[in-house]
Amino acid sequence: MLISTIENLPNETFYEVFDYFDATEIYHSFSNLNHRFHQLINSSSLLFKIKLDYSKSNEIFMNNYQKIILYNKDQILSVHLWSTENTNEIISSIIFDSSFNCLESLVFYTIESDVLISVLPKLTYLSRLLSLTIDTWSNLKDLADIYRLIFNLPKLKYIKFTAMESKDDDITISLPIATSEQISSIEHLIMDHPCAFDELIAIISYTPHLRRLKFLSLTNRNVNIRSIKPMILPNLTHLSIHIYKEISFDEFEIFINKLNSKIKVLSLTTIVEDMAYLDANRWEKFILTKLPQLEKFYFKYSAYFSEDYQTPIYFGQRDQFISSFWLQRRWILDIEIDFENIIYSIRPYQKRWYEYDTQYKMINSSDQLSKSIRLSLDEVCPERWTKTIFINDYINHALTITQIYHLEIYAKIFCAKLMEILHLLPEVITLKIFSLPILQQGDLSEEEIEFLCFLSNKNQIRKICFENMKDMDELFMLSLICSRINHLQIKCVNYMHAELLTGLILTQIRSVSNSSLRLLCFCIPEANDDMIEKLEKMIDVENLRFDFMIKHVTDKIYLQWK
Repeated sequence: MLISTIENLPNETFYEVFDYFDATEIYHSFSNLNHRFHQLINSSSLLFKIKLDYSKSNEIFMNNYQKIILYNKDQILSVHLWSTENTNEIISSIIFDSSFNCLESLVFYTIESDVLISVLPKLTYLSRLLSLTIDTWSNLKDLADIYRLIFNLPKLKYIKFTAMESKDDDITISLPIATSEQISSIEHLIMDHPCAFDELIAIISYTPHLRRLKFLSLTNRNVNIRSIKPMILPNLTHLSIHIYKEISFDEFEIFINKLNSKIKVLSLTTIVEDMAYLDANRWEKFILTKLPQLEKFYFKYSAYFSEDYQTPIYFGQRDQFISSFWLQRRWILDIEIDFENIIYSIRPYQKRWYEYDTQYKMINSSDQLSKSIRLSLDEVCPERWTKTIFINDYINHALTITQIYHLEIYAKIFCAKLMEILHLLPEVITLKIFSLPILQQGDLSEEEIEFLCFLSNKNQIRKICFENMKDMDELFMLSLICSRINHLQIKCVNYMHAELLTGLILTQIRSVSNSSLRLLCFCIPEANDDMIEKLEKMIDVENLRFDFMIKHVTDKIYLQWK
C-alpha cells in the first residue's frame, strides 16, 4: 500500500526514528502535535534518552526535561548530562525513586562532590541502573565515602569515576578490605583518578566479578607491593594500567601475579625510568609464563628529554622486538618523537599506507613484519626550544633498541634537515612527509641536489607519501623526485588537485627514459568511479595515455603500470 503522509507510517517506524533523538527534542517537536503523537510519546514502548551537551539549546532542554521527569519518568532509559552549566542544578532537582523503573544509564559531568554524595544514596532505588559515569572536580581528599556509596548500588555493572583536583596526587581512598556482605555486582571498573596499588587491592575486593579494569597510578605514597595480599579475580580478562610514578618492572610483575587472573587484553602506559620495560626478551618470558592467555598487548613507554635531565639509555640487546614471539602475534613496535618525549609503543599490526597489494588483507610474512618498525616525528628541530638537545639525540636513543625501516614526518621540513635524519637511518625503505618545499624554484641548493642523488638506485627508499602538497615549489621538487622511486602517494585537497598532479607526473615520467615510478596513488576525499572516468578523459585529451591500470579503492585512486 502506498504511504502518502507521514502519519500513515506504523508506530514501530516512529520508535526507530525517535531512537536517534534526544527526549527533549522529541517532546519539543511532537508532544502538542496531535492525538496520535501524544499517544506515541506516552506509550511504554518508547524509551527516552535525555542528553544535555554543549550543542543543545539550553532553553529547549530546560523547558522540556522537567515535563518528561514529571510525566514520563517510567519511560526514561538514560540521563546524560555533559554540560558544565546545568549539571548540578538538574541533578539536585531530580527526585530519584523507584518510579524510574527503566532507567539504566546515568552520566554526571562536572558534578560537585557534595551534590554527588547527596544523590548517590537515592540511586539505590533504581532497580535497573546498570551504568554510571561520574566526573567531578573533587574537593575531597579521601574518596572512600563515594566508593562505599557506589558499591551499594544493587544492579550496577559499569562505573567510570573521574575525580581530579589541583593537587590530585594527594587524593587517597581509605577503604578496608570488603567483607562477604559488601560484594558489588560491578563488572567493568574505570578509575580515572590517582590510586595507589594497595588502595586498588582494597577497591577490587568489593568487585570480585570484574571483567574489565582500568586504573591510574599517580601518587607520591610509597607502597610495598610485595606485602599486598593476593586477590582472585577469575573473570578479569581486560586490564589497562597507567603508571606515572616509580613502579619498576619487577614490581609490575609482582602485581600481575597477585591478581590471579586470566588476562586476555593488557594495556600498559608508563613514564617511569626503569628501562627494563623496553627489554623485549623479559617481556616475552613474562608473558609466556604469567600471561599465557594474552591475546592483545598495548604498551606505551615515554622517555623524557630535558636540558637538566639525563635520559636513561637502553643497554640491552638490540632488535629483540622482531623475534618470532612478537612476529607470530603481530605485536609491532612503533616509535614517536613528540617535543620533549620519545614514545615507544607496541600494538597489534595495522595496515600501512604503502601496502598497495593488500587492500583487503594485511601483510603476513615474518620477513615483511620484521621490517615494519616505524619512526614518526612530530618535531624535527628541538634545538629551537633547547640549546643542547637535537633531533639526533632522540633518534640515537631509538637506535639503541631497534633499527628503523619506515619514517613519517608530520612537520614542515627542508632538504638539509631531511638529509641529516636520513643519514642516521640508512635502513629506511618508506618515507611519509608532510611537505618538502625547496628554497628557490629552478635553483637547487647543495642539500637539495644531495637529496635527489640520495634517491638513486643505491638507497633503500622506494616509496614516498606526501601529506600536504599545495605550493608550486613543492610540485617542482615532486617532478624531480618521481622518476627516482617506484611508489608515490599524495594526499589531495580535491579532484582538481589530483588531476593537476596526474598531468604533471605523467608528463615527467614520459620524458624520462629510465623512470622507476610504477605506482601512483591519490588520496581524495569521497573518491569514486566517476573521478576515474574524468581522469582517463584528461589523460587521453593531453595525449598522456600509455599501458597502465587505473582503479578506485575506498578513498584512493591508483594508477599502476609495468
